[in-house]
Amino acid sequence: MENQGETQQPHLVLSHKLFLLTHPDVQDIEKVRLKEEVLTTIKSDDMVPLYETLVAESLLEKDQSLLDSMRAKNEDELKKLDEK
Repeated sequence: MENQGETQQPHLVLSHKLFLLTHPDVQDIEKVRLKEEVLTTIKSDDMVPLYETLVAESLLEKDQSLLDSMRAKNEDELKKLDEK
């Protein structure tokens, strides 16, 4: 059960950053930093659905090569899991 708390913590931090990105009282300069941090997290965990959602909401700019790369990594991981 302790590991579950450790894995949830980064997701809570990410959720908080996403909330701040949409909050009108947060300064633009702070939003630039938050976008960079969110994008870093998305890249590190290959979060394709979240990335697509944020692009659709105009919170992030679409980078097709990044999207294709993350999708390929996810497909490779699925193939590895299917082989087990």
